Amino acid sequence: MNENETYNPPPEFNDIPAEERNNQSAYNGVDPAPLSPNDENDNEPQYGLTFKWVNLLIGAAIVFWLSSGGNSFFTDDWSFYLSLAIVVIIHELGHVIAGRSFGCVIREMQVFFLPFISYRPKQIIEGNSWRNITWKLGVLPLGGATVFRSRKQDFLDNVYGMETQSPEMVMTPANSPYIEDKPAWQRLLISAAGVLFNIATFLILYIAMPFLSEASSDFLWPLLSLSLILAILNSLPVYPLDGGNIVFALYEIIVGRKPSEGFTKVCGCIGFFIIVLFFWVFPDLLDNLLRGIFRSLF
Repeated sequence: MNENETYNPPPEFNDIPAEERNNQSAYNGVDPAPLSPNDENDNEPQYGLTFKWVNLLIGAAIVFWLSSGGNSFFTDDWSFYLSLAIVVIIHELGHVIAGRSFGCVIREMQVFFLPFISYRPKQIIEGNSWRNITWKLGVLPLGGATVFRSRKQDFLDNVYGMETQSPEMVMTPANSPYIEDKPAWQRLLISAAGVLFNIATFLILYIAMPFLSEASSDFLWPLLSLSLILAILNSLPVYPLDGGNIVFALYEIIVGRKPSEGFTKVCGCIGFFIIVLFFWVFPDLLDNLLRGIFRSLF
């Protein structure tokens, strides 16, 4: 899953002339602050590891409660969560690599939700660098997220202008670090990259399985099956899943304009409700669907 794809700049930002938006001395002469993950929370250290023990305890209690309650998507087999984490990392790296290839700046990559540990790089480098990414690990094994740099978040963080541009340089989609400035076809590929990485992982393991030993096959089977499951689930046309972002990008390509921010918010609320229903309330429905797909393949 990738975030910040359909945000539009806030009205206050649109009222500022384009020349001033591209000038580092805009907004009444206030110098732009360098982009840093620290802008999100001044109480966190500037760099290094951060632990949130409360999130860890709460998340562990939720997972234990769901696994003991017979929820088919949660188990007391911790090797399952390790395999799922590897598959989610592969998925999110697809978004990160595709985004960086188009010039987007990635703010953070998160594996699982309700993060309890994060790593902030010690040295922040201007521009599109891996050292600008904050890495987070959560407790709830329900996927991950890649957060791209966006105009809206910069506006909220009081980060005005770009540290990678000179005052006279005009921002274009090619040199902009913001994902919403990129053409719709590029944002479509960024959204699809995570699914494509999972499909590639599945195909590689599927082809290699007959040539592996029994011990290796037993070890890699969870990676194979989870790669396919994650690809299927994220392909569903439900926002904020990747399938929903792909639908929005296709809409923009066909119609020529982005969906309104209000519409995307409504779709996000509906999508979240659907996800909760499938994973928490009626997990057996999705479980039966996935089992049917696996029976047809294997």
